[in-house]
Amino acid sequence: MRMRRSILVFTVTCGTLVAPMSVSAQWLPARRLVADTIVLRDSVATFGPTAPVSKPVSAASAMGAKARARIDSVVAMARAQLDKRYRFGGETPKGFDCSGLVRYVMAALDVSLPRTAREQARIGEAIPMDTAQLRPGDLLLFGRKGRVTHIGIYVGGGRMVHASTKAHRVVERPLLRKPAPGIVPWIGARRLLATTDSLTVSPRRDSLPNGG
Repeated sequence: MRMRRSILVFTVTCGTLVAPMSVSAQWLPARRLVADTIVLRDSVATFGPTAPVSKPVSAASAMGAKARARIDSVVAMARAQLDKRYRFGGETPKGFDCSGLVRYVMAALDVSLPRTAREQARIGEAIPMDTAQLRPGDLLLFGRKGRVTHIGIYVGGGRMVHASTKAHRVVERPLLRKPAPGIVPWIGARRLLATTDSLTVSPRRDSLPNGG
């Protein structure tokens, strides 16, 4: 009896080898090998034009070492101000308001920012309001009807550091909270720190609603 040879085909998706599937050789297109497919014939691997396939690179590993250090420094500096008292117009550890805290923390990394939350909200790159896309060091904007009245610093894990008028001090809180009196809605985010070692801050300023 004549036996039919089988070919194992492994499909590579995003650098990951998925489960093998046995197919008859007669179903494979003649003289064609898909670029992202590895074919095993009699236990000998032959590779398509793009082989070998590299493993996917995570966002963390792709980030430059200096960029990672900057982001870590922002988080450490912000948390070092916890429990400092709230003071309207304050921008030193003797007392902070919301924009004064942000300005003080960023100045430690030689990033110069304007004084008010509304002005700071123009700096950098707009980020979608999606916690999955936020990175530590991003600025969080709060307000109503498109007008920014409060600002904080994202420190990762769904949490932020800000100078709270309600708590009368610098606190760390969850970003997403139930609406309540005294809690200003989250309306946006900005990214100042780049993921590469070549850039520190995006210089772009965007216009704001209401002629800001």
